[in-house]
Amino acid sequence: MQGRVTSLPSEPPRFFKRGPSPIARLTFFGVISLALMFIDARFKTLETVRMAIATVVYPVQQAALVPGQVATSIGEFFDTRAELRKENTKLKADLLQASLAQQAHIASRQEAERLQKLLQLSQTASTRAQASRVVYLGRDPFSQKAFVERQVTQTFEPGAAVVDERGLLGQLTRVHPLFAEVTLITEKDFAVPVKVERTGNGALLYGRGPGLPPELNYVASNVDVREGDVLLTSSIDGLYPPNIRVATVATVQRSAESTFAVIKCNPIAGLLSPETVLVLDKPAAPPPRPVAEATKEAPSKKRR
Repeated sequence: MQGRVTSLPSEPPRFFKRGPSPIARLTFFGVISLALMFIDARFKTLETVRMAIATVVYPVQQAALVPGQVATSIGEFFDTRAELRKENTKLKADLLQASLAQQAHIASRQEAERLQKLLQLSQTASTRAQASRVVYLGRDPFSQKAFVERQVTQTFEPGAAVVDERGLLGQLTRVHPLFAEVTLITEKDFAVPVKVERTGNGALLYGRGPGLPPELNYVASNVDVREGDVLLTSSIDGLYPPNIRVATVATVQRSAESTFAVIKCNPIAGLLSPETVLVLDKPAAPPPRPVAEATKEAPSKKRR
């Protein structure tokens, strides 16, 4: 049996129905678009539709913008906080610098006032005065010492009085090439001849050591000394110029059982924080004491 050979189709079967060609569709929609654009531009026919669509779409647009706005707000919050922190740090630094400048100004003004008082004191003093600066206080807790600067041109002499703008600090005890040692009036058993400004009564002011007020020793109980009296140098020993303020009377204790009163005083000068001081030259030496003449006794004759 002879079979028949069937011919296969040369093109694939059409599964989908084909429409117009792409070029035809592009041309059609292009013409439609141009026509609508012309009509809208000429007669404003789509303005109402555009407004309606914008009204409907506006909430959606705002909702879509919310995440970005939140992110921007968070970023601005942290940026503002960082800027505020930085500005706060800068303001604190400026405030600290202004405070330091104010303290330096106050210290300079106080130093100027002290120097002015020292200048007035040196001008009114009858003896020559040399200005100096306190380098440091003594390191020995049981000794009341201070060390002042000495320039090459300055001539310091042991025994000279040292004062600040308020009163007597002490006395030069040792002089070195570049500095000098000052023994303060609060040194234990350091004596300063003084007189009471109100009455003129003389006495001796003795230091009692660190932390203890100096005292007037050997003052009779009936001597007129009151609390608040000012003590001045009496220059009776020839070491201190007269009428330098030394101390004020703090307490006066009298007892019937004791011949002498217990009188405690407060130093007037700034013993704990001296800065600029004056070293006064020693007063002129007093005339020598008269020599006691030996009494010549006549030889006694024995009577027999």
